[in-house]
Amino acid sequence: MADDMSILRRAYELENDPRDRRHLSFRSWFYYSVGASRDDVKRLLDDGLITVSIKNGQGTWYKLSEKGRKLVWATTMEREMTKIPAETILEAMDLVVGFEDLKEAIARAVESRKRINFLLEGPPACGKSLIIEGIRSAVPEAYIAFGSRTSAAGLSDALFEQQPTILLLDEADKMDNDTYSVLLGLMEGGEILETKARKSRGIKLETMVIAACNSSAKMPREFLSRFALHVHFKPYTRDEFIDVCRGFLTRAENAPPDIAVLIGEQIYDNEIGDVRKARGAWQLMIAPTEEQVKSVIQLMLKYGAETPDRRIRHKSTSRLPGL
Repeated sequence: MADDMSILRRAYELENDPRDRRHLSFRSWFYYSVGASRDDVKRLLDDGLITVSIKNGQGTWYKLSEKGRKLVWATTMEREMTKIPAETILEAMDLVVGFEDLKEAIARAVESRKRINFLLEGPPACGKSLIIEGIRSAVPEAYIAFGSRTSAAGLSDALFEQQPTILLLDEADKMDNDTYSVLLGLMEGGEILETKARKSRGIKLETMVIAACNSSAKMPREFLSRFALHVHFKPYTRDEFIDVCRGFLTRAENAPPDIAVLIGEQIYDNEIGDVRKARGAWQLMIAPTEEQVKSVIQLMLKYGAETPDRRIRHKSTSRLPGL
């Protein structure tokens, strides 16, 4: 049996959808479009919360009654009071350089408190984890889990106990198959069902899922289909990488812009790693000078693992490009 308030709220959303150009009096719905069963509809009719709008040979369409509309409106106002403004969420994602349209879409979705799911896929240090951390800091009811450290039983317990408005999943590609099974029900209808030692329990949640991964290649197809937006972050170009380093190091570490740019150039040109390595280089420096950048980069090159391309490039010289 579906939760009555969830059914009524979905009906309210359909009847007030700004994308529907029909007059309000013609906006009716079929029972399965609001996640209801025939028994649910009968109960809601008996309670006077919905009415029959149209009945013909093709089926029966319903609408909220005045009583049902007032009930949903009251609960909607309560939800409106607890919404986190999109501007607050955008501010929390300020360390993420670029992707303004994506950040706006995520912030608006979080503000709406609708079950809109996002998957962020891309190479390490492309901004995925920073987006997740920003949302976590802005939304008190968010719960974060890491795929490599999360079991199906652990995730199920957390959802029952925390009942989060947002589930943040980092390292989602490292989850086991049983954990995916828990998420399928949550993302499809908001339902979590669990049976342990012949005891069963269930709950229906209005939880949106925002997940991050390096690769979705091994994820179940039915899991991937439940994301409204599957974002593929491409590797940075040199100019993009330097711009990200400049933005991140100046905002997160208060590094001087010229030094942040120099670090970005050297990390990229010497194939040392990603933005996290740029942050590490800054943290190893004892003064914001070009000489210190040179010293730290040489240290990283001397003791870091060499790629074949970098080995050839530095075979005949120890001088760093641009220094």
